[in-house]
Amino acid sequence: MKALAKERIIDWKKRLEQGLLRKSVLELTGDVTPDLKALQKADVLITTPEKWDGISRNWQHRSYVSAVALVVIDEIHLLDRKEGQ
Repeated sequence: MKALAKERIIDWKKRLEQGLLRKSVLELTGDVTPDLKALQKADVLITTPEKWDGISRNWQHRSYVSAVALVVIDEIHLLDRKEGQ
C-alpha cells in the first residue's frame, strides 16, 4: 500500500502542484507523518488505508479530518487482502 501511495504522490505532485492548479499534495503514510499545520494546509492528502483508519477514528476532535470533502480509494480490492496472498 505504501508503494501505491508513493506512486500517487510522485504523479499527483507533478500534475497538481506544478501544473495550473497549484494545489498542495501531502503524503501521510507509516513512513511519513507531517505536522498538524501541514495537514491543515494540504489540499490533497494521499494516505494508506491503515493510516487513514488510525487518524479518522475520533474524527470529531481532529479538524483536518472533519474538513475532508472527498475521499478517493484506489485499488480498493486490496483492502480485504490477507497477508501472503
